[in-house]
Amino acid sequence: MLKNINYKYVLLLAFLVTGISCSDDFEAPAEEPISTELVIELGTVINDSYIGNGVQWDPYPQAYKFWDLPIQDVDWQKMYDRLDYMKPSFLRVVFGSYDKYAHLGADNYNPIIFLEGMERILQYCQDNNITVMLGDWGYNQMDVNQNRIFENRITNAAKYVKFLVEEKGFTCIKYYTTVNEPNLEGSATEGDYDLWKRTTEAFYRKLDSLGVSSKVKLAGPDIAPFSDNLTNWVTDMTADLGDKVKLYDIHTYPPKEAMYNGVYERTLAAYKNAAPAGTPIVIGEYGFKYETGTSQIDQNLYNANLENINSSANIALDSNTLVDEYFHGVDLIAATMKIVNAGYSGAINWNLDDAMHSGSNSGQDLKVWGFWNILGVEILGNPQKEEVRPHFYSFSLISRYMQNGTKVFKVNIPRLVGVDAIAVENDGKYMIAINNIFSEDYEINVKAIGLSLSGAKKFVYKENDRTVDVNGYPTPEEENLSYDFSAGETLSVPGTTLTVITNFDY
Repeated sequence: MLKNINYKYVLLLAFLVTGISCSDDFEAPAEEPISTELVIELGTVINDSYIGNGVQWDPYPQAYKFWDLPIQDVDWQKMYDRLDYMKPSFLRVVFGSYDKYAHLGADNYNPIIFLEGMERILQYCQDNNITVMLGDWGYNQMDVNQNRIFENRITNAAKYVKFLVEEKGFTCIKYYTTVNEPNLEGSATEGDYDLWKRTTEAFYRKLDSLGVSSKVKLAGPDIAPFSDNLTNWVTDMTADLGDKVKLYDIHTYPPKEAMYNGVYERTLAAYKNAAPAGTPIVIGEYGFKYETGTSQIDQNLYNANLENINSSANIALDSNTLVDEYFHGVDLIAATMKIVNAGYSGAINWNLDDAMHSGSNSGQDLKVWGFWNILGVEILGNPQKEEVRPHFYSFSLISRYMQNGTKVFKVNIPRLVGVDAIAVENDGKYMIAINNIFSEDYEINVKAIGLSLSGAKKFVYKENDRTVDVNGYPTPEEENLSYDFSAGETLSVPGTTLTVITNFDY
């Protein structure tokens, strides 16, 4: 049964989420009935060729360069097996030239040094037809204090891409970003748009002169906005670089309050609308910092995360320790669904593995964000850290059933607090997914004229008693189900859960 949620209750929640207080004498309008109907418009396609969902998987620079802990074969295989289930079709891989070909000096070039981590990741992507967006943190290519770029180093960066694509055969590399989050202080450009533009133009010229620009396309601007006030980076890039940039890309780290109040949807819309019509735009990095909001919800989460960080020398300040919590898996899907429904063409979660990065070179203060820590035994002496975290379940389903080329339909979602939904199709198979980040249980009537599914599976990501196999991978709660969505199907959607219905045969 739909629990008794009235108009006054919804308004009160809005006050709480946005941090606005309300007095005891608040008078709510008369109750209005709340629709529980979710309508999938199969005739309205908001994206006809989704690139995919995936993760950032960087080539373990500190493990190889500083810790003398190269990833062992058994651990690589463990990760490959998990990714085989997740089936990401879009990955971001970022490195620093100083951790690779320029290890011996900014002007040096040796493409085979510290290659193993990169090679292992790219080989997996090549073998599994995964689209890769490669990138450099950018620090060696310019000097922000001198307002100059280093042409020879940019040449080496382009040569390295050519080496990976042509000599090593990693044609899975389809896109490249020159500087990570160039709008931010602390980035290689320190927020200087002109310096980023000149660097990116120079890199394109080098890549083109090497005959690789037709194989690897530029993506950008790769900015990390925390509101909708940086769309000028997108419009200026369009004016200055034109069709040299084939994929638009931004990063987002919304507060949890933005999952409720419509702010995240408006932010996503602002950047998509700033890009040229018809040009694909992706979220190249996203997650939750729980430090960017003003609500009590975010403050409580921020305090809990900070307490965890301060309690252990093994956790870097730049961490989200709440990835250990079940609810993070629902939060992450709420953001993912909003990205999909905003018309974006892909979403890459930060990140796959705690062992990828450390706050220092010691290897002890890891940046905790991942689905696991593959060096949990080697670094921390704790095998439990190598197990999959709860959000592996929820994110794997949304990645697994949205392969490259997926068609995304418009969904009219009922105005129930905390509810998001997506509906997709690929090669005649469908996935309908409903996420509920709120604590209330709902019954939702799902309609889609002309759609019936047989032999369908139903997965439910829930805190207790969720069905998994011996590896911790999701298994269906029910199988061989039939749905007639033309007539309407009523689905129970408990609080703080993800429900996935699909007739994909894997």
